[in-house]
Amino acid sequence: LGSCRLEHLRIDQSFLDLCLRRRVVHKSICAVFLGCKVRFININYYNTGKKDDIFPHTYSSAMMGVRRILAALLLIASSSGVLSQEDPECKTPTMSDGFCVSIERCRNIYSIIISPTPPSRGIQNYINRAACSLPDVPRSVCCQPLEVVPAPTTTTTTTTTTTTTVAPSTVVAPVKTNAGPVMVTGVEPDAGATLNWNLLPTRNCGTITVNRIAHGNTTRVFEYPWMVLLRYESNGVLSDRCGGSLINNRYVLTAAHCVRTSSSIRLVKVRLGEHDKRQQIDCHVYSDGEKDCADPAVDVDIESMIVHKDYNRPIKFRHDIALLRMAQEVEFSDSVKPICLPVNEDVRRKVLPKYIITGWGTTEQQSLSDLLLQAIVNHVPVPECQQKMNENFLYVTLADEWQMCAAGEGLVDSCQGDSGGPLGFSVDVAGAKFVQFGIVSAGVRSCGKESVPGIYTRVTSYMNWIVANMKP
Repeated sequence: LGSCRLEHLRIDQSFLDLCLRRRVVHKSICAVFLGCKVRFININYYNTGKKDDIFPHTYSSAMMGVRRILAALLLIASSSGVLSQEDPECKTPTMSDGFCVSIERCRNIYSIIISPTPPSRGIQNYINRAACSLPDVPRSVCCQPLEVVPAPTTTTTTTTTTTTTVAPSTVVAPVKTNAGPVMVTGVEPDAGATLNWNLLPTRNCGTITVNRIAHGNTTRVFEYPWMVLLRYESNGVLSDRCGGSLINNRYVLTAAHCVRTSSSIRLVKVRLGEHDKRQQIDCHVYSDGEKDCADPAVDVDIESMIVHKDYNRPIKFRHDIALLRMAQEVEFSDSVKPICLPVNEDVRRKVLPKYIITGWGTTEQQSLSDLLLQAIVNHVPVPECQQKMNENFLYVTLADEWQMCAAGEGLVDSCQGDSGGPLGFSVDVAGAKFVQFGIVSAGVRSCGKESVPGIYTRVTSYMNWIVANMKP
């Protein structure tokens, strides 16, 4: 509910126990029930002074109770201008409850229609199957409630000409710019300078919705919503060569070596909300056949690229960190959310025994993966890491203050395509949060080579630099 104004909507837990499906949620929050799934939006969060309840999510449905709650919530929503009482109900192509509206009022579908990039056959089939019938509306689709924009408002001019204004979509569409992103040298924060730490989210970040202990290398939809793909242009062709992490609604954190590229390859966009690059719409299919689908991934132009002024100085791989400021703010969703950074001093001092790396990196077949992958790597103290480098004749001089090392078992490691991506793990910060501790910086020539750790930029040492180079 983009215009939700409820301070506190308390849902009876018996209904949640009956209807809640496969999501970790908070009780005190604005909510919309979609069929028998619950969607929660963190708006005007009501602070009760108590620790939020998080409870399991594997329950069966009770449609009678859900329908009563759904009717009440939709009545509240329509009074806020989100849904029209005249919008007829329908079933979306994924068989979830929706509303039949003009195609211009369905955010996710309309953003695909107006995109300069032609949709794939699969997404075109989805749009075709979403068609429904409305009187006097030439193009209408069955739209998920959260994607429905407010009904058009009509105003009359002095010449009695009626004009219709449709509320703008909150889905991020590519922004066309004449010039490419500007390269900026990052500034060092002055001693005693006041930094705007409010630019980094601490509550609504690093949201954990599934078990974060990786038992395999594949990931699920919605599992790592802060993952970003960096897109490069060369001879008119876009390619993905690095990763990054979303840290707020305007900035992406990545490695400097992903930004300082050759003149023939330009970093131009970031892709948000991606999971499987082969699919236009990513869906998780449950054992009972029910689907939970994400919004389509979006490409956003880059406004500026901020690189650490001492990158690669005094020696190679030092200060391998950069920020990307996007050309517009992005809307958060189930598939687009920021990661937490170690803002808290107690968190910065933590040394964890293991971490999780994620990316679309080079696999053992030496080819980029279409599916977002994950792996557990073990922390390696920098002196031990330096010894491993020397033993393998890798002439890298490490600095414990600025860098950290981690290594997987066997051939598990971060590889070329994962450069710039996050190294993190779940930490208790007013509840379990996924916190980023490192940036994938450098690996050896043989990806995943046994006994040789990967090198990561130590994020905890750059927190002042990160905030000093951000602006609202």
